[in-house]
Amino acid sequence: MSEHKASKVDGQTELVRMGGRTYRIRTHIVIEEVDGEDARQTDEVLQQADSSFEMMLSDADATSIDKSEQAILRTCWPAMRDALAQHLTAVSKKKPNER
Repeated sequence: MSEHKASKVDGQTELVRMGGRTYRIRTHIVIEEVDGEDARQTDEVLQQADSSFEMMLSDADATSIDKSEQAILRTCWPAMRDALAQHLTAVSKKKPNER
């Protein structure tokens, strides 16, 4: 049975230790005001060329804690699923003796 340990580094990053390996899980959320062409409001979560996910909010929605929280949760879900899929694909390609 492998040993599972979790610890905090710098009070923010969660390290998960399974057996002898350590995997870092990090999230980075940015909320910023945009102008011009980038200011297209949409209710959809869109994946960008850099693999990030974003959603645009109106000024009224951005000042609502409930709507802002929901937007963050809606953008985190596909980002989490994408990161997990990439990780599991990479792990499955390793030879059994490398795991």
